[in-house]
Amino acid sequence: MQNRCEVCENFRPGAEFGDRYRVVAVKFDVRHVHLCVGHKKIAENSGVKSFEELRSLYGSGQRSFVPRRGSSSAIASEHRKGRGRRATDR
Repeated sequence: MQNRCEVCENFRPGAEFGDRYRVVAVKFDVRHVHLCVGHKKIAENSGVKSFEELRSLYGSGQRSFVPRRGSSSAIASEHRKGRGRRATDR
């Protein structure tokens, strides 16, 4: 499966992109973030240097299109031992 831009995926989940859609891993102080070339250029032109600045650029208030955790941590959360705090948690 092709990597997806974290901003694109959270802004338009499940959207299909053309053959020219490219994603690169950008290293920030906290973790690597997968960004499409367009979102990477916007971040560079905005002078973003840290992960928190990136989250601030692509969000408003406490909501951001860049999740705090990377996609690799989502895999780990699938293997939880407990069901969670709520009765509706899997």
